[in-house]
Amino acid sequence: MYRNKLILIAVAASLLTLSSCKKRLDDMLANPNVPTLDKADTDLYLNAAQLSFADVFNSLSDRGMEMTRQWNMGGSIYLNAYRPETFNGVWGSAYRNVLTQINAMEPLARAQNRFFHLGIGQVLKAYTGMALVDFFGDVPWTEAANPANSVINPKIDKGQDVYANCLALLDSALVNFAKTAASSPSNDLYYNGNKTRWITLAKTLKLKAYMTTRLVDASANTKIAAIVTAGDIIDTEAEDFVFRFGTQLENPNSRHPKYNSCYRAAGGVGIYISTYLAWEMVTEKGLVDPRTRYYFRRQITARNGQTSSGQFLLPATALACQGQLSPGHYPAGMAYCMAGDGYFGRDHGDPSGIPPDGQHRTAWGIYPAGGDFDALAVNTGAASSVQASIVTLTGTPGARGAGIHPIWLSSYTHFLLAEAQLALGGTATAARTLLEAGVRQSITKVLNFPGTMTVTPNPTFVPSTADVTQYVNAVLGAFDAAATNTTKLNVVMKEYHIASFGNGVEPYNNYRRTGMPTNLQPMLNPQPGPFIRSVWYPTDHVTLNLNAKQKTDNTVKVFWDNGSANCF
Repeated sequence: MYRNKLILIAVAASLLTLSSCKKRLDDMLANPNVPTLDKADTDLYLNAAQLSFADVFNSLSDRGMEMTRQWNMGGSIYLNAYRPETFNGVWGSAYRNVLTQINAMEPLARAQNRFFHLGIGQVLKAYTGMALVDFFGDVPWTEAANPANSVINPKIDKGQDVYANCLALLDSALVNFAKTAASSPSNDLYYNGNKTRWITLAKTLKLKAYMTTRLVDASANTKIAAIVTAGDIIDTEAEDFVFRFGTQLENPNSRHPKYNSCYRAAGGVGIYISTYLAWEMVTEKGLVDPRTRYYFRRQITARNGQTSSGQFLLPATALACQGQLSPGHYPAGMAYCMAGDGYFGRDHGDPSGIPPDGQHRTAWGIYPAGGDFDALAVNTGAASSVQASIVTLTGTPGARGAGIHPIWLSSYTHFLLAEAQLALGGTATAARTLLEAGVRQSITKVLNFPGTMTVTPNPTFVPSTADVTQYVNAVLGAFDAAATNTTKLNVVMKEYHIASFGNGVEPYNNYRRTGMPTNLQPMLNPQPGPFIRSVWYPTDHVTLNLNAKQKTDNTVKVFWDNGSANCF
């Protein structure tokens, strides 16, 4: 009997111990970076949503830059340039993080009269929803990402319905911004607590939405005119909507993703710039764009095929295409293999393997990645003038990664309004003024960018006022020489394409809406198949949501794309 009692006591003690351990282990399952409903706090939710929003923008922007020749895209045909699983990450970040966090915060913010928090959340949610539609088309929305009413298989909403809801969210945000809030957010990562800036952004995003959908909305002109007449849209640099990175290297790494890829990658620069974008900036106009040394940081200034004593200055093992004729399907004069003096990247759709070229590739520069300013000497054509300067991989060059995501800039607004003038019954004179303002604002922002991080570029290579004026005059001359509003619009969209470096969302939308710039570099493969009008649904979505169906191919258009643009 005594022995049995001892056994019972031992078992009871073990159960208590196991229960206690289980409780402690269960407590450890909570992710401290993701607030849960039982520990709800509007500031924590908003902090998490703001950070996740930057991640979503970065992922979508990367794909947009690749498709529109702002950054290298591999894959010899469009159909397999991306796989469905490519988009699992951005889909999860959008739904599990941004939307879930904002949807969880909203009722708390209302109950606590934190209308400033609520308005910011609605603006971020609206941008996210429209961006998901822009890339994927029809997506889950009304039944998705609601922690208070979880739906395992949310229905798929039509893209136009999601857009309508997002526009309503922006209107609701404006109403909430006008209310007296109980408190301001503890951390506003975009506008540092300036509510006026958020109001301006909300109105600007409505303008962006109306321009994006103008091909399928007969009333777009009236809506756009009303916003422009009312004013208060992003038209100065102080109002720019950007996410700012830090300089911390570890725990956490707060630096710009492209800085990490270029200045911390093992074996040298880890990514390829777009040969086409570099060609646009250093060759196409017959003069060098003033922003070039800020966008790109070369490691060598040798030209394609340049030799010394009968040997290529760039090793053939690093650049196998040098000295070769461009593909037969390329237009005459089109960029191929490498642009200018050492702008070492890759052509659109180059699926080649990776040679030992990390010490020759051109890195992202100080803008927008917070990298290094390009202070390499000018190549005069003589082999002796070629300079090599390998990127330091210690994570210390330039602005040390304190770059930005340029989500919406004042220059974008001017380019968009110039498009409206030319496409929606305005005047070429007004469009010309807006074009000039957009170009000048873009150049000013880029040239002033190092100073915002106490970096002083080598003054020998800083463009002068005369250099800027020469470039602007060349752009305006091309605009004046264009005979029709359509060809004038092509000049506008060319400058928009260059100015939006670091933002692939807008060029991807612009290209499907206008088909411009019309001279984008073709795919390296002469038969690449049709352009990607929308991306694949993620594998996670089509396998886990019973209402989801994968697209038949990449020609499925989003609702605002009427197919009138010739994209290749």
